[in-house]
Amino acid sequence: TVLMNHELGNTVGTVRAHGAKGAFVSKWVIDKDTLEVLHGEDLIERVARYCWAYDERRADLLADCFTEDGVWEGNVLAKVPVGPFEGRERIRKWLTEFWPHQHDQRRHMLLNNLVESLSADSAVTLSYLLLMSSDGAVPKLECTGFYRCDLSLEGKTWRIARMTACFDAPFWPGQLESMSERGKRRHGVLGDD
Repeated sequence: TVLMNHELGNTVGTVRAHGAKGAFVSKWVIDKDTLEVLHGEDLIERVARYCWAYDERRADLLADCFTEDGVWEGNVLAKVPVGPFEGRERIRKWLTEFWPHQHDQRRHMLLNNLVESLSADSAVTLSYLLLMSSDGAVPKLECTGFYRCDLSLEGKTWRIARMTACFDAPFWPGQLESMSERGKRRHGVLGDD
């Protein structure tokens, strides 16, 4: 396995799976005897797949983004903790429970993707989040923030072992103080009880 860092400026190259031009890390599996490339992929692709799966409401693809013992956690301005939710199926269940209440089309966009650390079987990525929505008439900004993802290599596939979502503003309607306990539980501010 070869991990290659491609240092390109943000105006150079083609748009990658994460939705932007510029630097990226790729992984190549090469047969040592024949030097044949057996498999290759962009490291940040797993995080982009998470965003795509959520927006397209693909529970199967969403769950596949995480390791079996994965963790999803978050916070709002480092003041209000969200989660944590532990285990692939628990993460899938919590995230997909939003879908019946979201009557718009969501678009999670990743920007300024960085690889913070990298080894043969683990990596840490950082990405800004720009979350947009559209009700069919007008697109609007829902929230901004960033994702920190700890990725693990499982066989030939990178998966998210821990995702930390840090939001710059609440992603729920209204004030937290006036939200019902059911609403707080749905938005994860009561943890995973």
